[in-house]
Amino acid sequence: MSSSAVETILSYEYPSETKEQLEYAELEALDISKLSTKGGKQALAEQVLKFIDKNGFFYVTGHGFSDEEVRRQYALCKAFFELPLEEKLRYSCDTAKGDFRGYKPQSTGKLAGRDNDERYNIPKFTPEHERPHPQLIRKHWDEIKDFSLRIHNDVLLPLLRLFAYVLEIDEEYLTERHRYDAEGLEYLRYMKYHPRSREADAQAANIWAKGHTDYNTLTFLFHQPVAGLQVQTPEGKWQYVKSPRDAIIVNIADALEFLSGGYLKSTVHRVIRPPEDQTSEPRLSLIYFARPEANIVLKPVSSPLLQRLGLGAEADQFSHDVTAEEWARARIAKDHRFRTGLVNQPEKEIIAGVNQKYYD
Repeated sequence: MSSSAVETILSYEYPSETKEQLEYAELEALDISKLSTKGGKQALAEQVLKFIDKNGFFYVTGHGFSDEEVRRQYALCKAFFELPLEEKLRYSCDTAKGDFRGYKPQSTGKLAGRDNDERYNIPKFTPEHERPHPQLIRKHWDEIKDFSLRIHNDVLLPLLRLFAYVLEIDEEYLTERHRYDAEGLEYLRYMKYHPRSREADAQAANIWAKGHTDYNTLTFLFHQPVAGLQVQTPEGKWQYVKSPRDAIIVNIADALEFLSGGYLKSTVHRVIRPPEDQTSEPRLSLIYFARPEANIVLKPVSSPLLQRLGLGAEADQFSHDVTAEEWARARIAKDHRFRTGLVNQPEKEIIAGVNQKYYD
């Protein structure tokens, strides 16, 4: 792909919003720019305490990313997936061993109903994760690196300090377990769901991504106007997640639930067939997955708040100590076995007696 072609693509514009009337979840928005104002941390903490033990999906605003910066990343995302398949496959990830770094192709044939997306995961920019990348990615390396580091430093770390404050523990407790230069994996994901015919979607019950929780700490999803993401309410009802243009959708994932003794909820979500006025559009996603350092044991923190609520000890379900790296690799490897047809049903136990729940 020529340099001029890439620069043209970098003027990417979003698909049109759906005109259908959908039932959206009512999510709180945390304006993290308030953290630098007098009384801002206390106000945000009070806001968090009102919803966070019931719903682990929320919005972050005041994050500092411009619309142009986000669209440039989407342009690179689009350009990557337009590369020839044989080129993308040179950078395949080893999901059989629980390694998500690199490219994962879309499943085809009899397995197409299990996996409707392509992914390219760009890991942390540290010596541990040095690996080959396509020329397209290398050409924009500094820009992608800056974008990733800003998510970690300017969005993830402030949220972790806020959650620590809510838990009434040392405000650096969680950040000290998410040091960027330490061993462990975080990654920026370019993702593409492929449109399917009405008949093909019907065979898969209109499910593009089966209901699941994420295995990491926090997941950050940038503006994505093609509807389809749904969150499961505590009552078991599915509701759409609206994607405001100026907000990042954030969801709490397994590792943070383990570390918080079950107080911060890893929330079930899925992706379904878009509304009819969006079914012809590929659904691109720009996502950042934050994870604890590799050797962090996933056990509840000692917290005055958790003690008052009677949480913590009961939430430690592992039969033996399990690290963040072990949990993540086990989750990814089990997903690989189902996605590639090695097993016909998702496997229930992930590791050390802890199960992964699946939802249709």
